[in-house]
Amino acid sequence: MAKRKIENKTIEVILLQSDKNLWEKYEVVRVKPIFARNVLLPKNLAVLADAANKHNFAQKMKAADTDRKNKASSLEELFSKIHNNEWIVILRKANKDNTLYAKVDVSDIVEKIKEVYGIEIESHLFKLKKKISALGTYNVAFLYKDIKREIVVKVEQDPEEWKKHKETEATSNVEEVKEEVKIEKTKEEIRAEKEEKRKIEKAEKIKMLKEKYK
Repeated sequence: MAKRKIENKTIEVILLQSDKNLWEKYEVVRVKPIFARNVLLPKNLAVLADAANKHNFAQKMKAADTDRKNKASSLEELFSKIHNNEWIVILRKANKDNTLYAKVDVSDIVEKIKEVYGIEIESHLFKLKKKISALGTYNVAFLYKDIKREIVVKVEQDPEEWKKHKETEATSNVEEVKEEVKIEKTKEEIRAEKEEKRKIEKAEKIKMLKEKYK
């Protein structure tokens, strides 16, 4: 008996809600039938992309497509600006070994981009394998549709924390100098004590000799 060939079939659906794993609202995507039947359709997350639904959602799909193109254009412009500025700087407090007290994740990158460029980006579009845990420069990948980019994120020491470390270092150096001076003084004192002892012993010997030969 011949083995039945199992095909990995997919069907088209129109998304009614944006999903970071499936893409954006009113976009036509291909999914497995079982996923559509058990999840997307009963939860009203999507409808079948048949002729009737494509007709009913035609205007919304067209508007959504225009929005996506505008979004892609804005992203290209944003990355051009970031590239011209070389990197995105995020300030963090770190210890003397450059280890961060609070790690940097994609939400921090998104927040900094919004702060500097006034543009909001979904955090899931950045591909950061693990949170940044130390000061330094890092390349972070970005993916949206056909846009594949990489931005440079520079994590620098917070100025107040840097000042604090410098003050601590200066205090430590002063203490070391004081300790060295203290040691030197101690050596001088020891030498002085020995010299004084020799003088006393010498005086006693002279006194004894004078007594002996009176």
